[in-house]
Amino acid sequence: MAIAQINVAVVGCGVISDIYLQSLQDKFAVTNVVACSDLNPEKMQAKAEKYHIKAMNYADILADPTIQLIVNLTTPKAHYSIIKQALEHGKHVFSEKMIAVELSDGQELCELAQSKNLRLGVAPDTFLGGGIQTARYMVDHGLIGDPLSVVVSLNRNFRVYADIFPHMNQRGGTLPFDTGCYYLTALASILGPAKSVSAFGRRYQPERIGQRTDKPWFGEKSTVEADNILTATVAYQDGVLTTVHFNSENILNEQPQMTLFGSDGILKMGDPNNFDSPNYLTKQLNEPVKFPFTHGFLENSRGLGVADMAWAIQQNRPHRASMEMAYHVFELIHGMYQSAETETVYHMQSTFDRPQPLPTGYLDNGFWGPTEESALAF
Repeated sequence: MAIAQINVAVVGCGVISDIYLQSLQDKFAVTNVVACSDLNPEKMQAKAEKYHIKAMNYADILADPTIQLIVNLTTPKAHYSIIKQALEHGKHVFSEKMIAVELSDGQELCELAQSKNLRLGVAPDTFLGGGIQTARYMVDHGLIGDPLSVVVSLNRNFRVYADIFPHMNQRGGTLPFDTGCYYLTALASILGPAKSVSAFGRRYQPERIGQRTDKPWFGEKSTVEADNILTATVAYQDGVLTTVHFNSENILNEQPQMTLFGSDGILKMGDPNNFDSPNYLTKQLNEPVKFPFTHGFLENSRGLGVADMAWAIQQNRPHRASMEMAYHVFELIHGMYQSAETETVYHMQSTFDRPQPLPTGYLDNGFWGPTEESALAF
């Protein structure tokens, strides 16, 4: 049976676009990338030539009836406008994180997609990789007993990162939104919705001077627009309590941590920013054991959420990187900031249904077995 492809256009030709374009062209049979767009015409033309696709301005992409799905890889401040225009023109959208900058804008986009019966998916899609899917398998099969508590910690150096990508010091681009969402999305896919959050925040060295001589903002002043150190306690609807620590003012030596403590064991997960994060299981009076992967997509597979959406459109089933889960994580981060600012507990307003796990066993693209993509097709 021939696979009916979904025609895709990529908007935003920055650093992350290469892995998306490679995956959507080479890894997945269901997606057919036909065009790319960027405000920088030279960058757009270079990507188009590299991947043998059309260079098109965004207005022409919106007007093209053959393009069914838009992958939005622009910076957070542009997400609301790009997504809204696409939905208004009848296009399905998969967006890089996060759905918007302002919470009300994210809610509006979800309502618009729902009213037009269109798909809206949002990164991160790393929770569909072998690492997080294996962790979910372990929890769902009771290998740690009842999940009781979680410790999450992420450190980075935004004095370096944000001097390369200035949006990281702007509203909607700080560490909880930029990278912390990988951790919170992974937990959402495993534990389900959060109920409430209480947080404290600090804005360390809010005034910055551009340090990179290769950037046009060298020597220019900028301001960190939101707290860049954040700690929080999250209560999930299933009773699990989570301690969260985000610090973007540390050093480049990252020490990511995401550990689930259950009644019968401890699950230490790897970095949810990766697809191949290993999982270590500790049972009572035993040493930690590296658990074998139960799922595929162990290589960098950004675009996996796009492919899952494309298959979901054809199969008339929910796509896994859903707007409901993405908005819930988006609200949770906003709730952390609101709690820290007001010194009150923030009570979540949104909820979502946990996405269906991928089927087990589709581990590679070897000659003797089905492809990894087959996990999305059935």
